[in-house]
Amino acid sequence: MSEYVAPAVLLRRAFDAVLSEGVRPFLRSRGFAKSGRTFRRTRGPVVDMINFQGNKWNSVTPHHGFFVNVGVGSSEIDAAYNAQRKDGTSPTSAGYILETRWESLVPDAPKEVTFDETTDMINFADMLCTNLDRVLAVIDPIDTTAALAQWAISNKSLHRMARTCSYLAVIGDTESLTHYVSIARERFGDSPRWPVVGREICDATGAAGRSLQDQGLLDQPVRPKAAPLVDRENRADTGG
Repeated sequence: MSEYVAPAVLLRRAFDAVLSEGVRPFLRSRGFAKSGRTFRRTRGPVVDMINFQGNKWNSVTPHHGFFVNVGVGSSEIDAAYNAQRKDGTSPTSAGYILETRWESLVPDAPKEVTFDETTDMINFADMLCTNLDRVLAVIDPIDTTAALAQWAISNKSLHRMARTCSYLAVIGDTESLTHYVSIARERFGDSPRWPVVGREICDATGAAGRSLQDQGLLDQPVRPKAAPLVDRENRADTGG
């Protein structure tokens, strides 16, 4: 008598099989290596990531669903950001500047990809690879750190903005840095979040951040108010 296997388990196995046997050969041919359900590729300082994230409800649905996450980061941006940190904390881990779901890069790609026991898995794998090829057509041109920073500016993406600002400050691209911070100021300038965002940018950009303060793009630091003269006299009289 064969052991009973829950349908959700069978679908999860089918999912892992399509990643290993269908998706892996395609992405390997494009330079990616597989680790679990994540594929990574290094192009000089640029690091690409494609991750297949299962839907948390897969154990109770008649189908198996997942989302496709895409990331592009740079070791040069990470190094610039960590070098600027003056707070004594340990260097931070790598961060993707472009980090999104595949449907934002390929608009007609499915937001959630699903299949069930009736799905033709060969055709399903072909569909995944076709859409992944279209994703790569978007991220492949982002092949340098400078191109990644310009992608963030051109798309007005403020994800991990302090990292990108730090890199622009380090390479001395004040024009791009000023434009990028102007985008953030326009979006968050009237928000209660702005003091926090502005302080993070200033801390990440060093001397360039102080120049941005002088230009009015970042707020000047708030200094403690001096005690009124009468209070200082009273403290002096009491030995305080």
